[in-house]
Amino acid sequence: MQLGWLRYALLLFGVLCQCVTISITWPLWQVRDMPPHLPTLDVPQLPFGWALIATLVLTVWRPRVGVAVHFGVLVVAAVIDQFRLQPQFFSIAVLMAACVWDAGHRIARWSLVSTWVWAGLHKLLSPDWFGYASHWLVARSGFDADENYWWVALVVAIVELTVGVIAIGWPRLVAPACCFMHLGIAFTISPLLVDWNESVLPWNLSVAVIGTWVMWTTKSWRPEFGWEWLVFSFACFAPAGFFVGWLDHGFSGVLYSGSIPQGLVTTRSGVLQVDGWGDLRVPFPKERRTIRIYFEQVGQPGDKLHLSDPRPLLDDAFYVLGGNGKARPISRDEFFAGVPVVNDGLAGFDGAAEMAGVAVDSRRALFELRRAGVKLLRAAEVQPIFAVEFSPDNFEPGLLEHLVRLPNVMQVQLAGTAVRDEDLVRLAELRLLTGVGLSHTAVTDSGIENLSGLPYLQVIECEGTEITEAAIAAVINPVPSFAEEMD
Repeated sequence: MQLGWLRYALLLFGVLCQCVTISITWPLWQVRDMPPHLPTLDVPQLPFGWALIATLVLTVWRPRVGVAVHFGVLVVAAVIDQFRLQPQFFSIAVLMAACVWDAGHRIARWSLVSTWVWAGLHKLLSPDWFGYASHWLVARSGFDADENYWWVALVVAIVELTVGVIAIGWPRLVAPACCFMHLGIAFTISPLLVDWNESVLPWNLSVAVIGTWVMWTTKSWRPEFGWEWLVFSFACFAPAGFFVGWLDHGFSGVLYSGSIPQGLVTTRSGVLQVDGWGDLRVPFPKERRTIRIYFEQVGQPGDKLHLSDPRPLLDDAFYVLGGNGKARPISRDEFFAGVPVVNDGLAGFDGAAEMAGVAVDSRRALFELRRAGVKLLRAAEVQPIFAVEFSPDNFEPGLLEHLVRLPNVMQVQLAGTAVRDEDLVRLAELRLLTGVGLSHTAVTDSGIENLSGLPYLQVIECEGTEITEAAIAAVINPVPSFAEEMD
Protein backbone atom coordinates (compact mmCIF):
# COMPACT_ATOMS: atom_id res chain seq x y z
CA MET A 1 0.00 0.00 0.00
CA GLN A 2 1.34 3.43 -0.96
CA LEU A 3 1.88 5.99 1.79
CA GLY A 4 -0.14 9.16 1.58
CA TRP A 5 1.69 12.45 1.14
CA LEU A 6 1.28 13.39 4.82
CA ARG A 7 2.65 10.11 6.14
CA TYR A 8 5.56 10.28 3.72
CA ALA A 9 6.32 13.89 4.67
CA LEU A 10 6.30 12.93 8.36
CA LEU A 11 8.54 9.97 7.60
CA LEU A 12 11.02 12.25 5.83
CA PHE A 13 11.02 14.52 8.86
CA GLY A 14 11.77 11.51 11.10
CA VAL A 15 14.58 10.45 8.75
CA LEU A 16 16.02 13.96 8.91
CA CYS A 17 15.86 14.01 12.73
CA GLN A 18 17.58 10.64 12.93
CA CYS A 19 20.28 11.73 10.48
CA VAL A 20 20.98 14.82 12.56
CA THR A 21 21.07 12.78 15.78
CA ILE A 22 23.54 10.31 14.27
CA SER A 23 25.72 13.11 12.90
CA ILE A 24 25.79 14.84 16.31
CA THR A 25 26.91 11.59 17.93
CA TRP A 26 29.06 10.35 15.02
CA PRO A 27 32.04 9.15 17.13
CA LEU A 28 29.64 6.94 19.10
CA TRP A 29 29.10 4.79 16.02
CA GLN A 30 32.78 4.33 15.20
CA VAL A 31 35.44 1.98 16.55
CA ARG A 32 37.26 3.88 19.31
CA ASP A 33 39.64 3.47 22.21
CA MET A 34 38.12 5.86 24.77
CA PRO A 35 35.60 5.92 26.19
CA PRO A 36 35.75 2.16 25.80
CA HIS A 37 33.13 0.07 24.10
CA LEU A 38 30.68 -1.72 26.40
CA PRO A 39 30.23 -5.05 24.62
CA THR A 40 27.41 -7.44 25.38
CA LEU A 41 29.28 -10.19 23.53
CA ASP A 42 32.99 -10.64 22.97
CA VAL A 43 32.94 -9.89 19.25
CA PRO A 44 35.05 -7.56 17.09
CA GLN A 45 33.89 -3.94 17.07
CA LEU A 46 32.60 -2.54 13.79
CA PRO A 47 31.73 1.00 12.63
CA PHE A 48 27.99 1.58 12.19
CA GLY A 49 27.70 5.25 11.23
CA TRP A 50 27.54 4.91 7.47
CA ALA A 51 25.49 1.71 7.75
CA LEU A 52 22.81 3.62 9.65
CA ILE A 53 22.88 6.46 7.14
CA ALA A 54 22.49 3.90 4.33
CA THR A 55 19.41 2.42 6.01
CA LEU A 56 17.90 5.91 6.24
CA VAL A 57 18.54 6.45 2.53
CA LEU A 58 16.84 3.12 1.91
CA THR A 59 13.92 4.33 4.03
CA VAL A 60 13.41 7.31 1.74
CA TRP A 61 13.30 4.97 -1.29
CA ARG A 62 11.56 1.92 0.22
CA PRO A 63 9.96 3.13 3.47
CA ARG A 64 8.82 -0.12 5.03
CA VAL A 65 11.91 -2.12 4.20
CA GLY A 66 14.14 0.77 5.19
CA VAL A 67 12.53 1.31 8.59
CA ALA A 68 12.75 -2.41 9.41
CA VAL A 69 16.40 -2.62 8.37
CA HIS A 70 17.25 0.58 10.20
CA PHE A 71 15.75 -0.69 13.44
CA GLY A 72 17.60 -3.97 13.05
CA VAL A 73 20.94 -2.24 12.55
CA LEU A 74 20.28 -0.06 15.62
CA VAL A 75 19.70 -3.17 17.74
CA VAL A 76 22.85 -4.91 16.47
CA ALA A 77 24.93 -1.78 17.04
CA ALA A 78 23.63 -1.48 20.62
CA VAL A 79 24.29 -5.15 21.37
CA ILE A 80 27.89 -4.80 20.20
CA ASP A 81 28.35 -1.59 22.22
CA GLN A 82 25.89 -0.78 25.01
CA PHE A 83 27.11 2.82 25.04
CA ARG A 84 24.64 3.17 22.14
CA LEU A 85 21.68 2.28 24.36
CA GLN A 86 20.46 5.85 24.15
CA PRO A 87 16.64 6.02 24.03
CA GLN A 88 16.43 8.88 21.52
CA PHE A 89 17.71 6.70 18.65
CA PHE A 90 15.13 3.99 19.22
CA SER A 91 12.28 6.41 19.91
CA ILE A 92 12.81 8.22 16.61
CA ALA A 93 12.87 4.82 14.87
CA VAL A 94 9.52 3.96 16.49
CA LEU A 95 8.07 7.29 15.32
CA MET A 96 9.28 6.50 11.80
CA ALA A 97 7.55 3.12 12.06
CA ALA A 98 4.33 4.95 13.00
CA CYS A 99 4.42 6.61 9.58
CA VAL A 100 4.57 3.38 7.58
CA TRP A 101 2.55 0.79 9.52
CA ASP A 102 -0.71 0.89 11.42
CA ALA A 103 0.90 -1.37 14.04
CA GLY A 104 3.78 1.09 14.30
CA HIS A 105 1.26 3.89 14.86
CA ARG A 106 -0.26 1.98 17.80
CA ILE A 107 3.13 1.11 19.30
CA ALA A 108 4.31 4.71 19.00
CA ARG A 109 1.17 5.93 20.76
CA TRP A 110 1.72 3.68 23.79
CA SER A 111 5.43 4.43 23.79
CA LEU A 112 4.69 8.14 24.14
CA VAL A 113 2.08 7.50 26.83
CA SER A 114 4.61 5.45 28.78
CA THR A 115 7.30 8.10 28.42
CA TRP A 116 5.07 10.90 29.70
CA VAL A 117 3.45 8.97 32.55
CA TRP A 118 6.68 7.55 33.88
CA ALA A 119 8.71 10.71 33.33
CA GLY A 120 6.25 12.43 35.65
CA LEU A 121 6.07 9.58 38.15
CA HIS A 122 9.83 9.15 38.39
CA LYS A 123 10.24 12.85 39.04
CA LEU A 124 7.53 12.90 41.70
CA LEU A 125 9.18 9.93 43.44
CA SER A 126 12.73 11.22 43.15
CA PRO A 127 14.29 13.22 46.01
CA ASP A 128 17.08 14.04 43.56
CA TRP A 129 14.68 15.73 41.15
CA PHE A 130 13.36 17.85 44.00
CA GLY A 131 16.97 18.58 44.89
CA TYR A 132 20.14 19.00 42.88
CA ALA A 133 18.67 17.95 39.49
CA SER A 134 15.98 20.65 39.21
CA HIS A 135 18.19 23.17 41.02
CA TRP A 136 20.92 22.67 38.39
CA LEU A 137 18.40 22.97 35.55
CA VAL A 138 16.88 26.20 36.87
CA ALA A 139 20.28 27.69 37.69
CA ARG A 140 21.65 26.86 34.23
CA SER A 141 18.60 28.49 32.69
CA GLY A 142 19.66 31.75 34.30
CA PHE A 143 16.96 32.00 36.97
CA ASP A 144 17.13 32.16 40.76
CA ALA A 145 17.41 28.48 41.53
CA ASP A 146 17.27 28.78 45.33
CA GLU A 147 13.87 30.46 45.15
CA ASN A 148 12.33 28.57 42.24
CA TYR A 149 13.75 25.07 41.88
CA TRP A 150 11.21 23.23 44.07
CA TRP A 151 8.03 24.56 42.50
CA VAL A 152 9.53 24.21 39.00
CA ALA A 153 10.26 20.55 39.82
CA LEU A 154 6.68 20.03 40.98
CA VAL A 155 5.06 21.74 37.98
CA VAL A 156 7.19 19.85 35.43
CA ALA A 157 6.45 16.48 37.04
CA ILE A 158 2.69 17.13 37.28
CA VAL A 159 2.46 18.38 33.68
CA GLU A 160 4.25 15.31 32.30
CA LEU A 161 2.15 12.91 34.36
CA THR A 162 -1.11 14.70 33.50
CA VAL A 163 -0.39 14.68 29.77
CA GLY A 164 0.41 10.97 29.90
CA VAL A 165 -2.71 10.02 31.86
CA ILE A 166 -5.00 12.06 29.60
CA ALA A 167 -3.32 10.50 26.54
CA ILE A 168 -4.54 7.08 27.66
CA GLY A 169 -8.23 7.92 27.38
CA TRP A 170 -8.33 11.06 25.23
CA PRO A 171 -5.32 11.01 22.89
CA ARG A 172 -6.62 13.76 20.57
CA LEU A 173 -7.00 16.07 23.53
CA VAL A 174 -3.25 15.97 24.29
CA ALA A 175 -2.06 16.43 20.73
CA PRO A 176 -1.58 20.21 21.18
CA ALA A 177 0.05 19.61 24.58
CA CYS A 178 2.46 17.14 22.98
CA CYS A 179 3.53 19.74 20.45
CA PHE A 180 3.97 22.61 22.88
CA MET A 181 5.58 20.50 25.61
CA HIS A 182 8.31 19.05 23.40
CA LEU A 183 8.93 22.30 21.57
CA GLY A 184 9.35 23.83 25.03
CA ILE A 185 11.80 21.12 26.04
CA ALA A 186 13.72 21.60 22.80
CA PHE A 187 13.95 25.34 23.47
CA THR A 188 15.02 24.79 27.08
CA ILE A 189 17.94 22.47 26.25
CA SER A 190 18.96 24.40 23.12
CA PRO A 191 21.91 26.83 23.02
CA LEU A 192 19.33 29.57 23.54
CA LEU A 193 18.87 28.60 27.20
CA VAL A 194 20.50 25.63 28.94
CA ASP A 195 22.71 24.48 26.02
CA TRP A 196 22.88 20.86 27.12
CA ASN A 197 22.51 17.37 25.61
CA GLU A 198 22.06 18.46 22.01
CA SER A 199 21.65 14.83 20.92
CA VAL A 200 18.02 14.84 22.15
CA LEU A 201 17.07 18.05 20.37
CA PRO A 202 16.07 16.21 17.15
CA TRP A 203 14.12 13.66 19.20
CA ASN A 204 12.08 16.37 20.91
CA LEU A 205 11.36 17.97 17.54
CA SER A 206 10.31 14.61 16.07
CA VAL A 207 7.93 14.02 18.99
CA ALA A 208 6.55 17.55 18.65
CA VAL A 209 5.71 16.87 14.99
CA ILE A 210 5.20 13.11 14.49
CA GLY A 211 4.02 12.46 18.04
CA THR A 212 1.39 15.17 17.74
CA TRP A 213 0.14 13.56 14.52
CA VAL A 214 0.08 10.13 16.19
CA MET A 215 -2.09 11.41 19.03
CA TRP A 216 -4.38 13.40 16.74
CA THR A 217 -5.02 10.45 14.39
CA THR A 218 -5.58 7.81 17.08
CA LYS A 219 -9.10 6.53 16.45
CA SER A 220 -9.79 4.41 19.51
CA TRP A 221 -8.39 4.96 22.96
CA ARG A 222 -8.62 1.26 23.76
CA PRO A 223 -6.22 -1.36 22.42
CA GLU A 224 -8.03 -3.23 19.65
CA PHE A 225 -5.88 -6.35 19.26
CA GLY A 226 -4.43 -8.93 21.59
CA TRP A 227 -0.86 -7.93 20.77
CA GLU A 228 -1.72 -4.29 21.38
CA TRP A 229 -2.96 -5.16 24.87
CA LEU A 230 0.48 -6.68 25.49
CA VAL A 231 2.16 -3.49 24.24
CA PHE A 232 -0.15 -1.41 26.42
CA SER A 233 0.57 -3.56 29.49
CA PHE A 234 4.32 -3.45 28.94
CA ALA A 235 4.33 0.30 28.34
CA CYS A 236 2.27 1.00 31.45
CA PHE A 237 3.88 -1.35 33.94
CA ALA A 238 7.34 -2.48 32.79
CA PRO A 239 9.05 0.84 33.69
CA ALA A 240 8.39 0.03 37.35
CA GLY A 241 11.13 -2.56 36.87
CA PHE A 242 13.65 0.28 37.00
CA PHE A 243 13.28 0.42 40.77
CA VAL A 244 14.67 -3.11 41.10
CA GLY A 245 17.11 -2.94 38.19
CA TRP A 246 15.08 -4.96 35.68
CA LEU A 247 14.74 -2.25 33.03
CA ASP A 248 17.26 0.41 32.01
CA HIS A 249 16.50 3.95 33.11
CA GLY A 250 16.72 5.23 29.53
CA PHE A 251 13.80 3.02 28.54
CA SER A 252 11.82 3.53 31.73
CA GLY A 253 11.02 7.22 31.36
CA VAL A 254 13.68 8.28 33.85
CA LEU A 255 14.30 11.67 32.23
CA TYR A 256 16.47 14.08 34.21
CA SER A 257 15.11 12.88 37.56
CA GLY A 258 18.61 12.09 38.80
CA SER A 259 18.13 8.88 40.78
CA ILE A 260 20.37 6.58 38.72
CA PRO A 261 23.50 4.56 39.62
CA GLN A 262 26.92 6.22 39.78
CA GLY A 263 30.34 4.63 39.58
CA LEU A 264 33.83 5.60 40.76
CA VAL A 265 36.97 3.63 39.90
CA THR A 266 40.02 3.77 42.17
CA THR A 267 43.29 3.23 40.33
CA ARG A 268 46.90 3.49 41.49
CA SER A 269 47.18 6.92 39.91
CA GLY A 270 43.92 8.37 41.26
CA VAL A 271 40.18 8.12 40.77
CA LEU A 272 38.17 7.86 37.56
CA GLN A 273 34.53 8.95 37.39
CA VAL A 274 32.35 6.75 35.21
CA ASP A 275 30.88 9.24 32.77
CA GLY A 276 30.20 9.92 29.10
CA TRP A 277 29.84 13.06 27.01
CA GLY A 278 33.07 14.31 25.46
CA ASP A 279 33.27 13.63 21.74
CA LEU A 280 30.45 11.09 22.00
CA ARG A 281 28.00 13.84 23.04
CA VAL A 282 25.81 11.43 24.98
CA PRO A 283 25.70 10.56 28.69
CA PHE A 284 27.07 7.29 29.95
CA PRO A 285 24.20 4.74 30.06
CA LYS A 286 24.51 4.33 33.81
CA GLU A 287 23.25 0.90 34.75
CA ARG A 288 24.74 -1.51 37.22
CA ARG A 289 25.93 -3.85 34.47
CA THR A 290 27.33 -1.13 32.17
CA ILE A 291 29.29 0.48 35.00
CA ARG A 292 30.77 -2.92 35.83
CA ILE A 293 31.65 -3.55 32.15
CA TYR A 294 33.29 -0.12 31.96
CA PHE A 295 35.37 -0.99 35.03
CA GLU A 296 36.52 -4.23 33.40
CA GLN A 297 37.46 -2.36 30.22
CA VAL A 298 39.55 0.43 31.81
CA GLY A 299 40.83 -1.10 35.05
CA GLN A 300 44.00 -2.93 36.01
CA PRO A 301 44.20 -5.87 38.44
CA GLY A 302 43.76 -4.56 41.96
CA ASP A 303 41.71 -1.52 40.96
CA LYS A 304 38.46 -1.05 42.87
CA LEU A 305 34.97 0.11 41.93
CA HIS A 306 32.22 1.59 44.08
CA LEU A 307 28.81 1.34 42.44
CA SER A 308 26.51 3.74 44.27
CA ASP A 309 22.79 3.18 43.77
CA PRO A 310 20.29 5.70 45.20
CA ARG A 311 17.28 3.44 44.59
CA PRO A 312 15.83 2.36 47.97
CA LEU A 313 15.41 -1.27 46.93
CA LEU A 314 18.99 -1.72 45.71
CA ASP A 315 22.20 -1.69 47.72
CA ASP A 316 25.55 -0.26 46.77
CA ALA A 317 28.07 -2.72 45.33
CA PHE A 318 31.86 -2.92 45.67
CA TYR A 319 34.27 -4.68 43.30
CA VAL A 320 37.96 -5.39 42.82
CA LEU A 321 39.39 -6.27 39.42
CA GLY A 322 40.96 -9.72 39.37
CA GLY A 323 43.91 -10.92 37.35
CA ASN A 324 41.50 -12.40 34.78
CA GLY A 325 40.10 -8.96 34.00
CA LYS A 326 36.78 -9.68 35.68
CA ALA A 327 35.18 -7.67 38.48
CA ARG A 328 34.88 -9.63 41.72
CA PRO A 329 32.33 -8.52 44.37
CA ILE A 330 33.87 -7.62 47.71
CA SER A 331 32.54 -6.34 51.03
CA ARG A 332 32.53 -2.71 52.07
CA ASP A 333 35.31 -3.38 54.58
CA GLU A 334 37.46 -5.05 51.90
CA PHE A 335 36.86 -2.09 49.60
CA PHE A 336 38.22 0.44 52.10
CA ALA A 337 41.10 -1.76 53.28
CA GLY A 338 44.61 -0.86 52.12
CA VAL A 339 46.80 2.16 51.41
CA PRO A 340 44.96 5.38 50.55
CA VAL A 341 45.37 6.82 47.07
CA VAL A 342 46.38 10.48 47.03
CA ASN A 343 46.84 12.94 44.16
CA ASP A 344 50.09 11.39 42.94
CA GLY A 345 49.24 7.76 43.53
CA LEU A 346 49.94 5.38 46.37
CA ALA A 347 51.93 7.75 48.60
CA GLY A 348 55.28 6.12 47.82
CA PHE A 349 54.22 2.47 48.04
CA ASP A 350 55.16 -0.03 45.36
CA GLY A 351 52.73 -1.79 43.05
CA ALA A 352 52.30 -4.70 45.45
CA ALA A 353 50.43 -2.60 47.99
CA GLU A 354 46.68 -3.02 48.20
CA MET A 355 44.77 0.20 47.53
CA ALA A 356 42.01 1.51 49.71
CA GLY A 357 39.02 2.28 47.51
CA VAL A 358 37.55 5.75 47.14
CA ALA A 359 33.75 5.74 47.29
CA VAL A 360 31.17 7.89 45.51
CA ASP A 361 29.97 11.01 47.28
CA SER A 362 26.18 11.20 47.02
CA ARG A 363 25.06 14.19 44.95
CA ARG A 364 21.92 14.31 47.06
CA ALA A 365 23.94 14.57 50.27
CA LEU A 366 26.25 17.23 48.82
CA PHE A 367 23.31 19.31 47.67
CA GLU A 368 21.45 19.21 50.98
CA LEU A 369 24.51 19.94 53.09
CA ARG A 370 25.64 22.81 50.90
CA ARG A 371 22.14 24.26 50.83
CA ALA A 372 22.20 24.24 54.65
CA GLY A 373 25.51 26.11 54.67
CA VAL A 374 27.63 23.20 55.98
CA LYS A 375 31.32 23.51 55.14
CA LEU A 376 32.65 20.64 53.01
CA LEU A 377 36.37 20.15 52.43
CA ARG A 378 38.30 18.28 49.71
CA ALA A 379 42.03 17.64 49.46
CA ALA A 380 41.83 18.55 45.76
CA GLU A 381 39.13 19.30 43.20
CA VAL A 382 38.92 15.71 41.95
CA GLN A 383 39.08 14.21 45.43
CA PRO A 384 36.07 13.27 47.59
CA ILE A 385 34.89 15.13 50.68
CA PHE A 386 37.17 14.24 53.60
CA ALA A 387 35.99 16.74 56.25
CA VAL A 388 32.62 18.25 57.22
CA GLU A 389 32.24 21.25 59.53
CA PHE A 390 28.93 22.22 61.14
CA SER A 391 28.36 25.51 62.92
CA PRO A 392 25.88 26.40 65.68
CA ASP A 393 23.84 28.29 63.09
CA ASN A 394 23.46 25.54 60.49
CA PHE A 395 23.39 22.36 62.56
CA GLU A 396 20.26 20.26 62.44
CA PRO A 397 20.27 16.63 63.64
CA GLY A 398 18.61 15.52 60.41
CA LEU A 399 21.61 16.72 58.40
CA LEU A 400 23.72 13.95 59.93
CA GLU A 401 21.64 11.51 57.87
CA HIS A 402 23.45 12.79 54.78
CA LEU A 403 26.90 12.02 56.17
CA VAL A 404 26.24 8.33 55.61
CA ARG A 405 26.26 9.02 51.86
CA LEU A 406 29.68 10.70 52.11
CA PRO A 407 31.59 7.48 52.89
CA ASN A 408 35.10 8.96 52.59
CA VAL A 409 34.66 11.45 55.44
CA MET A 410 37.49 11.27 57.97
CA GLN A 411 36.78 14.33 60.13
CA VAL A 412 33.55 15.84 61.45
CA GLN A 413 33.47 19.12 63.37
CA LEU A 414 30.45 19.64 65.64
CA ALA A 415 31.94 22.02 68.21
CA GLY A 416 29.45 24.43 69.74
CA THR A 417 26.42 22.84 68.09
CA ALA A 418 23.27 21.40 69.67
CA VAL A 419 24.34 17.82 68.90
CA ARG A 420 23.03 15.24 71.38
CA ASP A 421 24.17 11.80 72.47
CA GLU A 422 21.68 9.97 70.28
CA ASP A 423 22.76 11.95 67.19
CA LEU A 424 26.19 10.31 67.22
CA VAL A 425 24.64 7.03 66.10
CA ARG A 426 24.92 8.38 62.53
CA LEU A 427 28.65 8.96 62.88
CA ALA A 428 29.07 5.29 63.73
CA GLU A 429 28.41 4.52 60.05
CA LEU A 430 31.44 6.55 58.88
CA ARG A 431 33.99 3.75 58.76
CA LEU A 432 36.94 6.00 57.88
CA LEU A 433 36.30 8.54 60.62
CA THR A 434 39.56 9.47 62.39
CA GLY A 435 38.52 12.54 64.33
CA VAL A 436 35.41 14.29 65.64
CA GLY A 437 35.09 17.68 67.29
CA LEU A 438 32.59 17.81 70.16
CA SER A 439 33.91 20.71 72.24
CA HIS A 440 31.32 22.84 74.02
CA THR A 441 28.44 20.44 73.30
CA ALA A 442 26.04 18.53 75.52
CA VAL A 443 27.46 15.14 74.48
CA THR A 444 28.30 12.78 77.36
CA ASP A 445 30.04 9.44 77.76
CA SER A 446 26.79 7.79 76.70
CA GLY A 447 27.04 9.41 73.28
CA ILE A 448 30.71 8.52 72.88
CA GLU A 449 29.84 4.84 73.26
CA ASN A 450 28.13 5.03 69.85
CA LEU A 451 31.57 5.46 68.25
CA SER A 452 33.14 2.32 69.71
CA GLY A 453 33.06 0.36 66.45
CA LEU A 454 35.05 2.81 64.33
CA PRO A 455 38.41 1.18 63.47
CA TYR A 456 40.41 4.35 62.74
CA LEU A 457 39.04 6.79 65.30
CA GLN A 458 42.02 8.53 66.95
CA VAL A 459 40.94 11.97 68.14
CA ILE A 460 37.88 13.26 70.02
CA GLU A 461 37.95 16.95 70.90
CA CYS A 462 35.86 17.41 74.03
CA GLU A 463 36.82 20.65 75.78
CA GLY A 464 33.92 22.10 77.76
CA THR A 465 31.94 18.83 77.88
CA GLU A 466 31.17 16.13 80.45
CA ILE A 467 33.02 13.50 78.41
CA THR A 468 35.60 11.65 80.50
CA GLU A 469 39.07 10.49 79.51
CA ALA A 470 38.04 6.94 80.33
CA ALA A 471 35.20 7.05 77.82
CA ILE A 472 37.52 8.39 75.12
CA ALA A 473 40.15 5.76 75.84
CA ALA A 474 37.51 3.06 75.46
CA VAL A 475 36.60 4.05 71.88
CA ILE A 476 39.68 5.51 70.20
CA ASN A 477 41.97 3.21 68.26
CA PRO A 478 45.50 4.53 67.88
CA VAL A 479 46.66 2.83 64.71
CA PRO A 480 50.16 2.43 63.30
CA SER A 481 51.13 4.33 60.19
CA PHE A 482 50.43 2.73 56.87
CA ALA A 483 54.13 2.10 56.45
CA GLU A 484 54.20 0.17 59.71
CA GLU A 485 51.13 -1.79 58.63
CA MET A 486 52.84 -2.83 55.40
CA ASP A 487 55.87 -4.06 57.35
